[in-house]
Amino acid sequence: MTQNIYILSSPEHREIAEFLDEEVISNGIFESENLMLTESVLLDMAKDCMVEFFYVIIAQEKLQFPTFNFKYKPPLPDYTRVHVWNNDIRIRLFNKEEVLKDASKFTEESFRSCKLAFKNANEKITTFPTYDIIFLSFDEPTADENFNQLKLRWPRAMRVNGIKGIRDAHKEAAKLASTDMFFVVDADAEVVPGFNFDDQHILMHSSSVYVWHSRNSVNNLEYGYGGIKLFSKYRVLNYNGNDIDFTTSVSDGTIVIPIVANFTKFDTDPFSTWKSAFRECVKLSSKTINGQFDEETEYRLNTWCTMGKGKFGKYSTAGAIKGEEFGTTYSNQPEMLRLINNFDWLRQKFNS
Repeated sequence: MTQNIYILSSPEHREIAEFLDEEVISNGIFESENLMLTESVLLDMAKDCMVEFFYVIIAQEKLQFPTFNFKYKPPLPDYTRVHVWNNDIRIRLFNKEEVLKDASKFTEESFRSCKLAFKNANEKITTFPTYDIIFLSFDEPTADENFNQLKLRWPRAMRVNGIKGIRDAHKEAAKLASTDMFFVVDADAEVVPGFNFDDQHILMHSSSVYVWHSRNSVNNLEYGYGGIKLFSKYRVLNYNGNDIDFTTSVSDGTIVIPIVANFTKFDTDPFSTWKSAFRECVKLSSKTINGQFDEETEYRLNTWCTMGKGKFGKYSTAGAIKGEEFGTTYSNQPEMLRLINNFDWLRQKFNS
């Protein structure tokens, strides 16, 4: 017999709780501030429980249970203990009668003060969701090569090619995605050998965009520029704005993961190199992206404008200098700043 399953949520974790509720078909979602398992919440769960034991899944992260059926019943000597698996305290099994007798023994406070008796099973019962990987390309010279390398390591990777406009290309990617969130890899990105799309444990809210650091091949900067991103399918499909920076505008917040996931090698020809530097330095100098820190922004801007390695490095610094001028001049004119997303206009500006 399957034991009862309850999910502990909070207002800010409701989305994760609903995801878990669909995964396990729970007996109810209970809310508690900061995901604290309190005496009153435990009593409510125990009173609702119709069987001997009940599981509590704490909605910190999206988890899946591919092989676990929630039927486990502890042997009699272990009835009074709280059971966990693989030392993962996000999933706990309680004896209903023991909780009804004295719920204070089983609270988060008891756990933190080391007064709670645990029984651990050395078995991994959870996995993390696997998200689609979508490669976005337009006319980049190395796109085919980079996609083939990505596909070799991650056969599930898909490609959206030739869609004009950053917003429309991402919308096409969202239509292609079958998962509620999806990774985007830019055409000039080379994923580093150690990065694993399926091992990103920090992922939580699809109301945010996640951005990993990339390493810039022209000036050695390491930050979110050109990095791998994780988007909400729903948010992208329903975004109809025309903001200067798509990534930081499509969701409620941007969470930067300071781990280098890829090299961004945009310096494939004069125009691509100039365009990339120009667009980025317009954003930096106009300070259009929320959360920019002045000292950090100035350092990055100065590096773009003064350092340009490689065959096309001079086009990078030239584009950066022009981008800084343009961004500073039109910092309060968003209709002008939006021109950086018009690649035909960028081509004309480069040629001029």
